[in-house]
Amino acid sequence: MKNTMYLMENRHSTWLELFFDLIFVVALGKVTHLLAYTHNYELHSHVYLSFAILFLPFWWIWVLHTSFSNRFDNDSRFHRVFTLLIMFVLIILSTTIDSGIETNYAIFLLVYGVAKLITAGLYAKDIQKIKGRSINKRIIWVLIIGTLLAVSGLFFSYKIAAVLLTTSIFIEIIIIQTALNTQNSTKPVDKEHLVERIGLLAIVLLGESIASLTSGLTDVDWTILTMATGMVGFSIIAMIWWIYFDSLNFLIESKRDKYGTGIIYSQLLVYMSFAILANTIRHAILNDLNLFDFRIMAMSGMLLLYIGKQTAYAINTPENGKYRIINTLIVLLITAVSLLLDRAQYILFGMAFSFAIYILLNYKTQMKLYGKVNF
Repeated sequence: MKNTMYLMENRHSTWLELFFDLIFVVALGKVTHLLAYTHNYELHSHVYLSFAILFLPFWWIWVLHTSFSNRFDNDSRFHRVFTLLIMFVLIILSTTIDSGIETNYAIFLLVYGVAKLITAGLYAKDIQKIKGRSINKRIIWVLIIGTLLAVSGLFFSYKIAAVLLTTSIFIEIIIIQTALNTQNSTKPVDKEHLVERIGLLAIVLLGESIASLTSGLTDVDWTILTMATGMVGFSIIAMIWWIYFDSLNFLIESKRDKYGTGIIYSQLLVYMSFAILANTIRHAILNDLNLFDFRIMAMSGMLLLYIGKQTAYAINTPENGKYRIINTLIVLLITAVSLLLDRAQYILFGMAFSFAIYILLNYKTQMKLYGKVNF
């Protein structure tokens, strides 16, 4: 039996973990594309709702697998085979989105249930190997009950099924986190590995943003405004990368959040923001979305990005909360003012300016608090 890689010196993500993340980029890319296509220059509210409902279960499977691997992965053949099985099931799950989730939701729920049960199998194998790991027993029961609740949507309409699916995930999160907060219920998270994993998924999701940018530029006539919008769009993606990775080391060094709760759950909002902002850039290039809907999309992406990012740091580095709040409010104010402009491209330029201001403000904050820049 191989030893677990937990807290191993110089531990890095395995090749299988990198492969695993790439599958999620394919799956989440299909969810992201729901926001890419307009009808008569409009995006209806049900499209945003479908995006959120579908994004959540894919992200939750990633969280469950990542949390297990962080503490218990020993790179055994069993772990490899079950991880590859999950990946294959996720590929099938993503195909159900192509022909319309409202008509294929029964298949989606069944395949999602299979992915959840395979994930539960990882925890079951750990219990068999190491007696007395009570936290994993609780997780297995929670996953089984949550999966049954989600799959019960088969007997109802799409809207009720969506409510049951979403409810099941939040119930699982609440119960698992309550169990984790029980004293000495499990190992503290391996923070260095966890931060590397969230960063790797962020990188590949930003790669999907580049693909969206390229697709947008392929479908338009090249004018000075189009080229300028494309350049600004790329600069926004680059600045998001800069902002996201600028302070990750502070999460690793923090003595708080020993189970990584604040780190891993805040990423849901961040990852969703990447998808929304990628489509914001695309629509600015194509000019195929009415101004009201474009403003909604732009502000939604900005809010999710900063709320998600700052939540992790508020939990792990509360000592610089004042500067964090001030910097964030300044940036969101600039974005809000930009929304008053009369063209989507000009709004995008204003958003780019706000990102540049945040980088400058964050640089000054780090110099003032630490006497150096972390990145």
